[in-house]
Amino acid sequence: MSTTPTLKTLTRVPNTVGVRSLMVIALAFAGLLLLSNLPFISNTLHSYLSSIPLAIAGIGYAILQLRAGTSRGTLFKRLLLAATFVIWAVDQLLPSGRLATVVGDMVIAAYVLDLYWITQEQVATVNSTSDSDNRST
Repeated sequence: MSTTPTLKTLTRVPNTVGVRSLMVIALAFAGLLLLSNLPFISNTLHSYLSSIPLAIAGIGYAILQLRAGTSRGTLFKRLLLAATFVIWAVDQLLPSGRLATVVGDMVIAAYVLDLYWITQEQVATVNSTSDSDNRST
């Protein structure tokens, strides 16, 4: 038996067309970035081409997370990841120097923290699966 979705159920499903579009645009700019290594592309243009996909991907991911309705802890972690992409985009436009180094180090620390959280979640999942397998035997 098939049911027709009601207006109430449709409002709970976030519209992701805009986010998907942003991610496709980010991928397109990432492709352009790879082409920007050709010798006739200026360093300034290359900086912008490296910054744009990072910023668009971070913004798109943040919008998706705000619409997803996850718990506060998960939302915080995911928004930190999104912000890290945007900060990395800014870092691409900074001139070499102390500020660019500090911002780059912040990006690295944020990515390592995010990977730590992901690892902890996966280890907990593996351990709980292993525990349930041991109990069933």
